[in-house]
Amino acid sequence: MIAVRTAQAGLVARIWKALKEEFGPGPAGKILTEAITADARAAGEAFALLAPDTPDLRHFATVLARWQEDDALVVENVNLTDSSLSFSVTACAYARAYADMGLGPELGYILSCSRDEPFAQGYSPCLSMRRSDTIMQGASQCLFTFNWNEHPEEQ
Repeated sequence: MIAVRTAQAGLVARIWKALKEEFGPGPAGKILTEAITADARAAGEAFALLAPDTPDLRHFATVLARWQEDDALVVENVNLTDSSLSFSVTACAYARAYADMGLGPELGYILSCSRDEPFAQGYSPCLSMRRSDTIMQGASQCLFTFNWNEHPEEQ
């Protein structure tokens, strides 16, 4: 996944630059974020189709193995219960790769971090996400909590 994302990042950086020149940084960020979150939502929907029965939190938690492939993320302190999944990311190869490419944290956040919540939403409307910090934005770790609510309409 890290190889795919860094390959995409070069092209996206050029698109980002053109969008900023044409529309300004605010609208450019909005356009790019909308496109990337739509892609992430579709990826979440596709991952849900891989669930053995119906999507659930235990199956969703298996995505951590994929996110850690090729040392893309170092995930620690994983805690999975019937209704929540929490963990910390203590190292992020995406942040390092984007910095090495000369991409700023704003674009890095759009490229990677902005994918997390729509991926969860695409997986199931029962799944919500909270992340308090990100390495991409200078924190020492990313703190994630995913909550499963069988009745999301009551939230």
